[in-house]
Amino acid sequence: MDKGFSILSKNHDAYLLIDLQGNIEYASENCEQLLGHSSITLQQSSLHKLFVTEFLDQTHTFFKCRAQEKLDNFDAQLQGKEGRIIDVNITAMPIYFEKDMIGSYLVLKDITFVKKHKLSIEREKEYHTLINKLSRLSEKHAIAGQLAAGIAHEIRNPITAIKGFLQLLMGENDGNKLYYDIIFSEIDRIEVILKELMVLAKPTKQKYEKIHLQDILEHVITLMVPQANLNNIQIEKEFNFTTTCILGDSNQLKQVFINYIKNAIEAMLDGGVLRINGSIIDGRQVNISIIDQGPGIPLEILKQIGQPFFSTKENGTGLGMLVSRQIIKEHKGDIYIESDAKGSSIHVKLPVCSY
Repeated sequence: MDKGFSILSKNHDAYLLIDLQGNIEYASENCEQLLGHSSITLQQSSLHKLFVTEFLDQTHTFFKCRAQEKLDNFDAQLQGKEGRIIDVNITAMPIYFEKDMIGSYLVLKDITFVKKHKLSIEREKEYHTLINKLSRLSEKHAIAGQLAAGIAHEIRNPITAIKGFLQLLMGENDGNKLYYDIIFSEIDRIEVILKELMVLAKPTKQKYEKIHLQDILEHVITLMVPQANLNNIQIEKEFNFTTTCILGDSNQLKQVFINYIKNAIEAMLDGGVLRINGSIIDGRQVNISIIDQGPGIPLEILKQIGQPFFSTKENGTGLGMLVSRQIIKEHKGDIYIESDAKGSSIHVKLPVCSY
């Protein structure tokens, strides 16, 4: 192939001349600066050695799925010296001698900076989109928290009045003491739930202190029992952390366990038993397991749990598991999930601290 007639010989772009077998017949001097290989080395090479494999067709030495007899422009990747990958834009032009195609010009333009800049812009856009979504979600949660606090306050007032008048009735009327005890017990339970609702709804700064894990779990279970009962689910607990102390933020940990228990309840469409077990590992860690009797989680979904905005729920945000995992990690803990056809288990490990 005669290189002397090249219309690109004075062009500043790097270019190659190749034959129909993909062998490099000529490499311009500018290829040396772009690829790091000398022109002589390149002229002893072929497209298979120069191009990243996915851009070539293994059964033919030309470009994958591309016509040879027309001008073409596309992006590809080349292998530079010492394995360096270079992003390039290629203009491929056929070379004819009389009526026969004998090879192609390949004009190479380095687009590494452009591609990285474009990727950076795309990532920045994704970041801002995520921040905007989280911001809107945060606003919604703040409004929901305010409504919850307001509702809890409004319910607490008549409950206080009911409790007071009930005490008066007990003093003025004889009746079955068991009935009174049941009524008072249920009123006390309502007050506990309202108190927990007020605590969760109140925006507080992160506050790490020594807290009793037993109290955290008992409060959360008290809060979740009504939802479990509505779904024909019995919560069984088996733990004894009365002498166990951990360092953390009680409100955040409540948020975590409420989220996990709520997910377990929602998974048990046919009711059943939800077990909450706890144990101490080597005196240094506590393990809390939330075990449901749902249908289990498919492997392909299990792999995606915790990813931003991934949710199998119709109105789910996909952030509950992500936020919960982050809270656990901030508390120097860890979580892992197990699942099969008999149900799913989520295990939370947290470090203990001394009194």
